[in-house]
Amino acid sequence: MKADHLDLTATVAETVDLTPNIRMIRFAVPQGVLNLEAGAHVTFDIPKGDGKMTRSYSVVDDGKYPEMLSIAVKLEPASKGGSRYMWSLRAGDEIHVSANGNAMPPTFSASDYILLAGGIGVTPMTGMARTLIRTGKTVRMIYCVRTSDEAAFAEVLDQVLGEGLELLCDSAGQKLDLLRLLDSIGPQTVLFMCGPQGLMESVRTGWQERGLPVQNLRYETFANSGNFPTRAFQVTVAETGRKLRIGADENLLDVLIASGHDVLFDCRRGECGLCKLQATEPCTNIDHRDVFLSPSERARNDCLCACVSRLSGGHITVHIDGIQHGRSG
Repeated sequence: MKADHLDLTATVAETVDLTPNIRMIRFAVPQGVLNLEAGAHVTFDIPKGDGKMTRSYSVVDDGKYPEMLSIAVKLEPASKGGSRYMWSLRAGDEIHVSANGNAMPPTFSASDYILLAGGIGVTPMTGMARTLIRTGKTVRMIYCVRTSDEAAFAEVLDQVLGEGLELLCDSAGQKLDLLRLLDSIGPQTVLFMCGPQGLMESVRTGWQERGLPVQNLRYETFANSGNFPTRAFQVTVAETGRKLRIGADENLLDVLIASGHDVLFDCRRGECGLCKLQATEPCTNIDHRDVFLSPSERARNDCLCACVSRLSGGHITVHIDGIQHGRSG
């Protein structure tokens, strides 16, 4: 679903530490302005030097209280500024909301539902569980965490789902049996998932191999989940000859826009493909952090989604004009 661009101020109502490194932040917002149904996300403008950067967070909400926006933010040790800033907010502080959308809206036509969450990916699944249970659906949830003290919302989910909740902790030797899970899924089951990129890639691959209905796999991404460490890299824009440096705390799309280049974009989450750029020649250093490109496109390494993907170092030359937006095979 396309994100709606907004000009809205949200005021911090309260902050609650759910785990040592996950904090829930509740904002008071004008009633009825934001889409706060399960699966929705909100984009905030965060100060950065003399400018700003944008960060999107999934809502914890299920739409029941349209005047209150709740998100959960994990404080990253190698934070590029987003989580540190969000953790600095206190009651009464104000922050600008610049976009709101939902790439993973609830659906109510299935016979049964599975929710799969990894780490901070539990955030949208909390509202999804409440929504589906409230409408009388059969729901089971698998929640994977490294340690039990990282299991944010575990008590809430236990109250909502009861025996339908399966909590797996790596530290206790409890591992997700993904093959068994996928083999248990029938053509009438809908699976919602959010978590690390590796987990979601494995599910998407297994889903496709089993020929399960593509419309029954729903997911949301978060862009900091890459295959390589986040490092600075350089880009040359073929049309202008401009050479740009993208720092470890920046993304390619923002740098292109700030430097005056006109680039199409929408979701800023690696889901829609509008900001896909072509490379002049294959580059093996591309860290694909999107969920849009096909496996064959990734294997060619001749394009990337500028909003989330990057290089693990080095240089690439890209075309921003005359590109074919969308999948090419």
